[in-house]
Amino acid sequence: MVFKKKENNIKIYSILFLIGIFLFLPNSLEAQALADKLVGRILLQVEDNGEAWYIYPKNYRRYYLGRPRDAFNVMRNLGLGAKSDIIGKNIFPSNLAGMILLDVEKNGEAYYIDPLTLKKHYLGRPDDAFLIMRQLGLGIKNNDLNLISRGDIDAVELNFHSSYLEDVPFTSQAPYFDWADKRQQDGCEEASALMAVKWAREEDLNKNEALQEILKASDYLKDTYGEYRDISINDANLWILNDYFNYRNTKVLLDVTVKDIIDELGKGNLVIAPFNGQLLNNPHFTGAGPERHMLVIRGYDAKEDVFITNDPGTRYGENYKYSTDILFNAIRDYATGYHKAINEVRKNIIIISK
Repeated sequence: MVFKKKENNIKIYSILFLIGIFLFLPNSLEAQALADKLVGRILLQVEDNGEAWYIYPKNYRRYYLGRPRDAFNVMRNLGLGAKSDIIGKNIFPSNLAGMILLDVEKNGEAYYIDPLTLKKHYLGRPDDAFLIMRQLGLGIKNNDLNLISRGDIDAVELNFHSSYLEDVPFTSQAPYFDWADKRQQDGCEEASALMAVKWAREEDLNKNEALQEILKASDYLKDTYGEYRDISINDANLWILNDYFNYRNTKVLLDVTVKDIIDELGKGNLVIAPFNGQLLNNPHFTGAGPERHMLVIRGYDAKEDVFITNDPGTRYGENYKYSTDILFNAIRDYATGYHKAINEVRKNIIIISK
């Protein structure tokens, strides 16, 4: 009798669970269908005071555009950095429909890409942005609007997409494990630049060539600039990439966010970043690891929420994965010189494009 009673209870709970699913599922499907239909649009709440909302294409949530300051915050926090040649287009690709683009090569001018026409609209000052967004708005009733989840502009819930750059050659900074050689011991900047340039030029890289290039680059830096050991991100770009390797399709981005790095990878660009290597918690490092370290970021896995790197600090560094939080927390630019004091945390990176 006890077993039969338990069996009946299980059946009742199962039926109630299924009923709950079928009651909730239509609203869930309706909400998803509505968000899919309106993604990237500006919506005006017609049954209230015409409050404006923006449906962000990366997470399908709505963000309030109430006052000019709110519109400005949306532009600043949800804008996607883009080069001037991309922003100069007249008609944009469908994957940018509804996005807000920020011109990273000028003064961060913002443009809204109308998802209906795929044409851009210059947002200008906060007041201008506020007016343009309202002019392009689509009326929506409260019941429909409430089906779309509201986003918090101060804690943007991002639906990042995975990306991975193929054919990025790998080398350790000590290709034959000669860590006693000071040039190899401090060769993470040279090794990272070498991997990036070889990728950009679509060239192969073997251990012997890697060793010779790391040594020659270190000697060149010492003879030309007086230092080869700890090289800041700006000097790594100018001295190693632009000067020694004569590769100039690069740029330095200052004070970046996680979103900035993922966006650059999504655009097909490689990233070189400086770190406090001790914060990376890499078990393959000797001891606690280097306080000043540099590596290549070649991908992002949204499912695992990890960055995929080529880390020259270990022979196991090819496609090495770091969790997003650990990697971003460890990014820290350092001064050129030998173990110079680091007085502030600057999250600066180099972008390498083909």
